[in-house]
Amino acid sequence: MAFIIETMVRLRALDNNDLDLLCALENDPTLWPCSATSAPYSRYALQEFIIRAATADIFTLRQLRLVVEVDTPTPEAVGLVDIFDFDPAHRRAEVGIALLPEHRQKGYGHDALLDLCRFAHDTLSLHQLYAYVPEDNVPSHRLFAGCDFTHTATLPDWFLYANAYKSALLWQKRL
Repeated sequence: MAFIIETMVRLRALDNNDLDLLCALENDPTLWPCSATSAPYSRYALQEFIIRAATADIFTLRQLRLVVEVDTPTPEAVGLVDIFDFDPAHRRAEVGIALLPEHRQKGYGHDALLDLCRFAHDTLSLHQLYAYVPEDNVPSHRLFAGCDFTHTATLPDWFLYANAYKSALLWQKRL
């Protein structure tokens, strides 16, 4: 028996209209501790990323970034979800999610992550998604646990930010 699960969000490809969203999230230093980012990106560099993402697939880029959109009452972009470090040989990838601050704690992240998991399984035939989350990011731990990810390891001193190390919790989900 098949059924469709209705969610509050829709995931779609990046387009030129998403440049401001991309700038806001990529250049938010509060999000940098859980990424490899340590300096802001220029609008030009992010525009080039949008163009590259539109012309290359995940097998070329080893990354897929999708916009999280809600209808309130017209479509509004509220964040991004990423599949990156894509490893087709082992059918796994890392996942990331970032929502604009005013759209957090509304269930959008939960629905977006579940939709991304379905896409990763059904379309990309991935076996597993995983995420490294700083130990003090309690909302993200709740999000991953609520989407049936399992905390499988704690990695001491994994992230260095502002001259201080933070441990990371590794969350994994078999699809």
